[in-house]
Amino acid sequence: MFQKILFIGLISISGLLHAENYNFEPGLWKSTTTQEVIEIVAPPEIKKMMQNLSQMPISTETECIENISSMFDAEPDDVEECKTTMTRVNSNKITVEIVCAGEDGTSKGAGEINLNGKTFTSSLVLTSTDGPMKMKMKIIDRGEYIGACK
Repeated sequence: MFQKILFIGLISISGLLHAENYNFEPGLWKSTTTQEVIEIVAPPEIKKMMQNLSQMPISTETECIENISSMFDAEPDDVEECKTTMTRVNSNKITVEIVCAGEDGTSKGAGEINLNGKTFTSSLVLTSTDGPMKMKMKIIDRGEYIGACK
């Protein structure tokens, strides 16, 4: 869910991001996402469930990424409204701030994307509030270039 929030928000300004302006190789990429619960304020049963979820196996996806903006394409079922501010630091680094609101509450986050030609890493610290529940998570994504898209 939190990964989707990040990607939804990033698409709102993705038209500004082109591979030729960054140290990024277009093609087939494999990315691996991990998440860690840093802090959670919730009833004990929900807190335990969320901590268990953060220890679940990591997710891995393989996709064709022709430009930086396509990394952040939203899923068809995403409904959160997000405002994202991205700042190009240089050809290797983009900083990200995101604020999302939806039926499930609000989320705010900040992080960065580091590009290195045929690899990338991203890190986002996200705080979400849903009624009396509040959670702070760190989401890390690592990608590696596999080759040309088929």
